[in-house]
Amino acid sequence: MKKITTILAMTLLLVACGDKQTEDAAPQPLKSTTETQSKSATSKNVVQEESVVLYNHFSETDDHVSKGESVPYVYKRDGSLTQFLLKNLEYNQYVKAYSVSKNEKVVMLNFKASVMKTSLFQGSTGATQTREAIGKTFFANMPKLKTLKFRLNGKQEEWDHMNFTDYSRKDFKLN
Repeated sequence: MKKITTILAMTLLLVACGDKQTEDAAPQPLKSTTETQSKSATSKNVVQEESVVLYNHFSETDDHVSKGESVPYVYKRDGSLTQFLLKNLEYNQYVKAYSVSKNEKVVMLNFKASVMKTSLFQGSTGATQTREAIGKTFFANMPKLKTLKFRLNGKQEEWDHMNFTDYSRKDFKLN
């Protein structure tokens, strides 16, 4: 009987202590979660939209291109700027691969050999306009860019109207 009384007393003591702890540990009012969520949602939803300029107005009287349309660009949505520019200029189908140096000072565009069967690099006007459209667009939209390398199947090549070589910013007059 003494054991039962002791166990009963300890149980009551534990229950009483448990209730006391529960009262002490009453939930404190929390900061508004909607306020916190809306602040973080707002900062996450802020999209930094830029506008890139395409040099895609081709002259019918000479072999030059001029500034064309401005296109909205968002990295999270559109991905690589290099790929985005090629796609919007409609040259991505002719590029086998591309690379951008870590410091963004060099971009290499490796064209497929099949591009030479198209009108893009045929004739001096086609070659000049294509080279200028790509060069001006890339240099206008990539301020760190110093060298734009054109390659044909990974090699520097010289053709009648087109040189797959290195170009610098000074090779293109931006207007």
